[in-house]
Amino acid sequence: MDPFDVGKLWRSWRERPTVSHDCLPFHPEYAGLLRNTETLAYLIRSFSIYEMTCAGLGHPGGSFSEAEFLAVLYNYVLRHDPRDPKWAMRDIFYLSKCHACPGHYTVLGLFEYFPLTDLKGYGSWDSHLESHPDWLRTPGVEISGGSLGQMPGVAVGRALGMRRNGPDHNDRTVYVLIGDGECNEGSVWEAFMAASHYGLDNLVFVVDYNKVQAKGFLSQDMSLEPFADKLRAFGLDVHEVRNGHNVAELVDLFTDLRQLRRGKPRAVILNTIKGKKVCECQFNPNWHTSAPRSAVAAMGWLHELWVQDGKRLGVPADFPQPLGDAIEIVPPLHTNPDAVLDQQA
Repeated sequence: MDPFDVGKLWRSWRERPTVSHDCLPFHPEYAGLLRNTETLAYLIRSFSIYEMTCAGLGHPGGSFSEAEFLAVLYNYVLRHDPRDPKWAMRDIFYLSKCHACPGHYTVLGLFEYFPLTDLKGYGSWDSHLESHPDWLRTPGVEISGGSLGQMPGVAVGRALGMRRNGPDHNDRTVYVLIGDGECNEGSVWEAFMAASHYGLDNLVFVVDYNKVQAKGFLSQDMSLEPFADKLRAFGLDVHEVRNGHNVAELVDLFTDLRQLRRGKPRAVILNTIKGKKVCECQFNPNWHTSAPRSAVAAMGWLHELWVQDGKRLGVPADFPQPLGDAIEIVPPLHTNPDAVLDQQA
């Protein structure tokens, strides 16, 4: 099968992603929403493996921990329009932990912001899928990202600006996904304080609390606990997801958040696992900044994902193999014009 013909595996749960509607556990379509969204999370991980292996770079740990959140956000929560990425009435999503862009690029490709086959060029010279997002080149990306800690402040400004656009924009929401290690940055807490000061209840801070950062465990490097109490002290309305990989828990919470606007910015703590679904990556700081070294290694990961989730979700057994076969390590498309010296002259 052609692994890039994803229409045979999955289609967006909403025919019109510009419109949101509540789906509750007693609704007949609820079970279908959960299964559909789980399938999307499975595809996000699978194609993220593909693109990172082609590039020989990436951040699998953070890309895997955010998969279910991204799936729920784009499939159910966010009002967006792939045919018109700058649609004036869209909700806004900022990926603050922008090194985890392989997952974000994948979900944008699956929603046809650009051809899914473009993932092969991730991180390559002249590709529109840079190793950190460039909003001028990538449809669906709201702002370029680099240094951590900057995006929460941008989200505060965007939410404040939307409010000042008048009542027609009152139903729009800004969502920003923040890394837990990123919360070591003082600018993040300044943004929390400003959001509370302005009463921005059209803003949702989501923290991917996967407990691991680039060089080690958060609890050892710089603990955030008691995290929820600290967020409340900064004036946020705090909600904690016990299992950030439980699609039902995420769907139910974000359904409730549509109704829970009480004059405070919202904060969601997602308890997740760094590198979720690939055993050698889970809770392992070594896979914060490492891609599979070969197509063979990537194939092992793809098979592991299929055994865990793909088989249960009805994904054909012949999906992982051709996706692995499609991996092509993309060499640099430019040469270094400067002479490289081992020591100063």
